[in-house]
Amino acid sequence: MFFGSDIFWLLMGVILVLIGFAFKAFAEDRGWVLTWWKGLLALIWYSMVCMSIYVYGTLAGENEASAGFKIMLLGLLVCLILGVGLWRLMGIGPKAAKQA
Repeated sequence: MFFGSDIFWLLMGVILVLIGFAFKAFAEDRGWVLTWWKGLLALIWYSMVCMSIYVYGTLAGENEASAGFKIMLLGLLVCLILGVGLWRLMGIGPKAAKQA
């Protein structure tokens, strides 16, 4: 079983690190000033998105796919709203204030 193997979790870790480096490069290109708490908020938001998707997979495995789909959509809606707020929060900083 691939999803229970160590190779799967190794690949998931590699993907997480690549996403982190890509986010840092993206933020630098946009001129965002990243502090530790903004990075922590981004990590929490990413974890919420992943958990929303994992809920569907878990409940589908328990033969409750329709409930899992509804909970996943609700979680993704909440993450969408929080993501817009996080996006706006990331743009606030000394460099953004100088451009205005």
